[in-house]
Amino acid sequence: MDRWIDPDETDPAQWRQTGPHDELRRGTEMISVAERAVQTAIPYQYEIKIHHTDNVADQFRTSEYEHARVTYNSSIDREKRIKLLTRGVLWGGDEDHQRFQVQYRRPPPPAETVPFGTYSAWSRYQYGSIEETDDGVTFTPADEELGESLRDLDWEAMFDPVQERLVELELVRNPAFAKYRLEQMDEWTTYRTRFRYDPDVFGVGP
Repeated sequence: MDRWIDPDETDPAQWRQTGPHDELRRGTEMISVAERAVQTAIPYQYEIKIHHTDNVADQFRTSEYEHARVTYNSSIDREKRIKLLTRGVLWGGDEDHQRFQVQYRRPPPPAETVPFGTYSAWSRYQYGSIEETDDGVTFTPADEELGESLRDLDWEAMFDPVQERLVELELVRNPAFAKYRLEQMDEWTTYRTRFRYDPDVFGVGP
């Protein structure tokens, strides 16, 4: 039933109808990206699944792949160790399809090494073929063994989606230092824009 309003009411708030977006914050009501990072409690952990379909070849530095379905498990433990586990599949184009799992780590303490420098990366991968169905994708491995490696990986060598998840974790772990490094790298504006309206990053919403 419609709410009755006194026609002589002068308070604009009384005339505003209740809608589905009334709880959304806008403009200056929004919490800044830096403040969201500061307010996020440690230990911190969450998992998100993304089906990448735009610029996959560029983002994952391959000439052919058109699809990437990846699960990102982001975490910072009580000792402030960063762990990012990625697992998923790459397919499309003429390249052999691929299943992979990579874990990126940076040890504590947060200020002992520089953010966005070098990360330890353990990876396993296997080639085969992907079949898309209504229920998802099915991977059939080729007749070959799993590839495996452990190496130190420089920031510039990482895929863009991996960098984005690590930026979030570095901002949570040491907000001031991470923000300073991003400003040094001329990347702070880029990531601040990406995270501003993204409710899936940080433990505090926009």
